[in-house]
Formats: sequence, C-alpha cells, structure tokens
Amino acid sequence: MSVDWSGRRLEVTLGNPAHGGFCVARHEGRVVFVRHGLPGERVVASVTEDRGGSFCRADAVHILEASPDRRERVCPIAGPGGSGCCDLSHATVPAQRAFGAAVVAEQLRRLGRVERDVLVEELPGGALDGARWRTRVRLAVDAAGRAGYRRYRSHEIETDLACPQIEARAYEGLAERVWRPGSEVQVVLDADGTRHVIEIAPPPVSRTGRRSPGRRGAAARRAAAGAPRAEKVVEGSGRAVERVGGREWHVAATGFWQAHRGAAQAYSDTVGEWAAVS
Repeated sequence: MSVDWSGRRLEVTLGNPAHGGFCVARHEGRVVFVRHGLPGERVVASVTEDRGGSFCRADAVHILEASPDRRERVCPIAGPGGSGCCDLSHATVPAQRAFGAAVVAEQLRRLGRVERDVLVEELPGGALDGARWRTRVRLAVDAAGRAGYRRYRSHEIETDLACPQIEARAYEGLAERVWRPGSEVQVVLDADGTRHVIEIAPPPVSRTGRRSPGRRGAAARRAAAGAPRAEKVVEGSGRAVERVGGREWHVAATGFWQAHRGAAQAYSDTVGEWAAVS
C-alpha cells in the first residue's frame, strides 16, 4: 500500500535537470522531482503533490548547500507556492542555458537514442539578466475580477503583476481594472511598441465540465478552453504589427506569434541558412 507524502519535508541532494524546471532527487527508493533547486544542491524539499507510484513532486523550501550558480530570484512572484511563470529565476543566465541544454540532450538520448551535445545560445532582444524578453502574456482572471498569473499546477491566481519576463509597461493600469471573472487578458507589445490589451470571454463550459471533478469533467473543461470565445479590444487595435526579414505582418493579438522578441527572426535566419536561400 502506497504512502501519501504530501506535505512531508525531505532532506535530499538534487541530481540531473528535468523538464519543467525540476531536478531529480531520490528518497527511500522513490524519485522526487524538485522545483526551485539546482543540480548538486542539498535542500529541504516540501512535497506538493503525491499521487502514489514511483515518484512525487516537491518544492525546495530551504537551501542547505547552495550551488555556485544560484542567485537572488529575479522574479518576485516565482518560487515555492508562487506563480508558475519563471522556472529558473533563481539561477544565473549561463546556468539556465546549461539546464535547458541538459534537458534537451537527455530527451534526445532517451526518446530518440541520439547522443548529441546541445548548446543553448542567447537570442537577441532580451536583457542581460534574462528578463524583459517576452512580447506577449495571457493572464487569468479570478472570481473578484483581478488579473494575474496562475500558480504552478493550480487554478489559484497570483495577482501581483510583477513577472519580469515582459516590460513593466505591459501591466500599466491592469490591476486597477475589474475584469470579467473567469476571463483571460491578452497583452501584446508589438514591433512598433504599441500595447494591445484584449479581454477574452470565459470558456463556455458544459454542465459536465462544471459539475464533474473526474476525467469527464476535465475533458469537458479542456474542450471548452479550446473553443472560439468572444474577444473585447480594451486597448490598441487588436492587430499586432510584427516584422521579420524586412517583411511586415499584421496578426491578431490573440493569435500565435513567437513570444520572444528575437525568436521569429532567429528561426527565419536558421531556415534560410539550412535551405541555402540566397
């Protein structure tokens, strides 16, 4: 019979990086995926989720032996119990890149049986501290009409609009406005510097989705989230201007575009290079 470790505190040494900002640790024969730590650190980890089986999830809540790659957290709303926005806010930028490279190399090795060194390089457009690189965010709205970021693996919302992935001006005036509960707020800073703010209506969840806590309810809620929803342009035109390779696009602010300000150009350059386009 499995024992539920939820809430239990474990003293562990963190091993290899894993997807989602986790490091892998082991305790009493089980794997513990720990967020907010770095490889090689000795930490006290508080178990946040345990569904039985061979593994559980935890947060590093006290650092006993810190990595030399640790720094003061750049994102004030990340960390144990905080929002799910910045997995590696507590790591230096070179360490963040090494962490990501290790995760990709492991996935290639485990899933594709490909042995290859991976290098994560800097994209143009970000700040030296790894912040202010994002051009768009989608915020959730709580029952009181306040916009914010969802906490990690939770429906709870952190309403302190302080995540530094995007420029602070993206948040101006959002906290003072009462939004429609259950809606989402899309904010885009386009290539011209124009801010677009769109309120997206709550998803049309069916009776099953509202009342069933099981798999059928979860499936109904996912289906509703992907269905077309009414949009209200609060600021800007709702059509973002984006430029790549001397060309200009006008795209819906709620449509898809690379979030990193330098990513679309980098992808275009890489494809052109690989295709030997003159």
